[in-house]
Amino acid sequence: IEAGIKGITVPKVYKEMCTRRVLVSEWMDGIKLSECEKEEIAEITALAQEAFLTQLFGMGFFHADPHPGNILKLNQPTEEGYTVAIIDCGLMANVD
Repeated sequence: IEAGIKGITVPKVYKEMCTRRVLVSEWMDGIKLSECEKEEIAEITALAQEAFLTQLFGMGFFHADPHPGNILKLNQPTEEGYTVAIIDCGLMANVD
């Protein structure tokens, strides 16, 4: 999001409700990439690929569990116009 990737969002994290073992975040209502139509998969995969590669090579961190169940096609675009969400951000790491 900070890198200007269009169409992708991540859930807001409610830090005041989180603990060392529990991550509390905004609910994202959508369909898993693995349950989308082939045409939608191709479109969403291109967006997600840009997001994951930008995270890794441009910002130096990565989502440690980027499988199709953690990429959602949102049922409704957000107010900002995002149509895809990357969820399950509980394990992220920095790359030096």
